[in-house]
Amino acid sequence: MLILEIEKCYDEFVLNTGWEADKGEIVGIFGPSGSGKSLTLRAIAGLETPDRGLIKINGRLVFHDQKNINMPAKDRSVAYVPQNYGLFPHMKVVENILFGMNGNSPVTRKKIAMELLQRVGLENKWNKYPRQLSGGEKQRVALSRALANNPEVLLLDEPFSAVDMTVRKILRNEIRGFLAQWQIPIVLVTHDPDDLDALATRVIEYGNTKKPVCLSR
Repeated sequence: MLILEIEKCYDEFVLNTGWEADKGEIVGIFGPSGSGKSLTLRAIAGLETPDRGLIKINGRLVFHDQKNINMPAKDRSVAYVPQNYGLFPHMKVVENILFGMNGNSPVTRKKIAMELLQRVGLENKWNKYPRQLSGGEKQRVALSRALANNPEVLLLDEPFSAVDMTVRKILRNEIRGFLAQWQIPIVLVTHDPDDLDALATRVIEYGNTKKPVCLSR
């Protein structure tokens, strides 16, 4: 289970949010640009530090301002897929998935990577570079890489924003079945209501709060 209650303040904006996501649940965060959707994901992943609050993953505190806990991103067991997929252009598909995989022998890691590619129908693309892939294929490689270390939480930031509407519909169907195999909390940020209808089991709507009073100051 993922539990968070966080606040992050800027001069013109404050993110103040709290909610939970259970195993097997896909929580969709929906709202306008500038409402703190992506900031929330980055805070969970350990890429942004909230000013106050807590983040707990399966009973582990990974952030707590009053207890001075701020676990590094690499130790949180959180997989984060950004909007641009984050693939390394100079690495082949299988190398992208292998990058950052922990433990096991090289042979075992390669086997896991190939199994993941097979599950998303890209086993014949293992030797290609990202530039040789379509937008939908890049998305599936990015998902495979994110899940290669069996994370406890998966974060998806606008996962279909880089593909056209036709491909987006196909990808929603493909990814819905793939994600159903992973019994972990999944958080999906999107501005497209169709993404929520297709994938989310619960929706949290963010507003756009300007010039708020920041409690931590």
